[in-house]
Amino acid sequence: MESTALVAMTEEEARTQIQRIKSHYQSFWFQLSEFHNRKGWLALGYSSFKACVETELGLSERRAYQLLDAASIRTDLDTEHMFSIDQATEGQLRELKALEPEQRVEVARQIDFASTSVREVREIVNEVKSPAHVSYNSGNNEWYTPSEYIEAAREVLGTIDLDPASSDLANRIVGASRYYTIEDDGLSKAWAGKVWMNPPYSADLVGKFTGRLAYYVESEEVPEAIVLVNNATETTWFRTLIQVASAVAFPQSRIRFIDPQGNPTGAPLQGQAVIYIGGNRECFASVFSRFGWVAFGDQTGRFCS
Repeated sequence: MESTALVAMTEEEARTQIQRIKSHYQSFWFQLSEFHNRKGWLALGYSSFKACVETELGLSERRAYQLLDAASIRTDLDTEHMFSIDQATEGQLRELKALEPEQRVEVARQIDFASTSVREVREIVNEVKSPAHVSYNSGNNEWYTPSEYIEAAREVLGTIDLDPASSDLANRIVGASRYYTIEDDGLSKAWAGKVWMNPPYSADLVGKFTGRLAYYVESEEVPEAIVLVNNATETTWFRTLIQVASAVAFPQSRIRFIDPQGNPTGAPLQGQAVIYIGGNRECFASVFSRFGWVAFGDQTGRFCS
């Protein structure tokens, strides 16, 4: 009998198939959870859940309870908070067990489970447990940009005339001709020239700094600027920046910022966006495409890649 060679899957077919597998696997968690909660093992004559799953399913008790944990976390997130986590794996969900319920929601809302590894979820969870740069947009604002992003910004701008949200330590890397520290209160100063800005990430300050930049761009006192922020596309302050932007780059991995002691932090909770304002968007795209993908805008908030 002539054998028929199997044809290799296309990427689209493989992605569809893996999603089917994930869906069936998650269905198994919930069926196991119902079986456990309703003490199905007693109806089958077993003296314990452990004896039943070992005999009937070939699962250790430890493994069975890991699946029950994943089902419980997924149920809480899916039913109470109105967002989908269909692509989350059991391993990713179990990493969230270490967090308080409200922290799980914050992490799950912002993670792209399809492209985030279990190890990366673990790093994010550890950051949330010991809050760092962007955990809740409410904590420590003293976190600095890695030098490769500063060098790229200088390559586009030619020079950095002003960093309005800086410190003496940060400016050793940024090298701005003029910079404002927290003591200077950059929001109370005049802004002009080519600006680099990594604003404070706390919710009460990021909107003020981005709004002030937009004001000086519209008044033409700031002809060109590069801003590094969270890719918080749902926020008013992000839309304010986009309205005056020429291009935006989305790094393909989360930026590990530098702490005040000069050490890289762990993976932050959110991804970032580098927003360019000015007339040299082709140069910006050429330089910042090394970090991720770039979209162009027409300064009306409309963008295309």
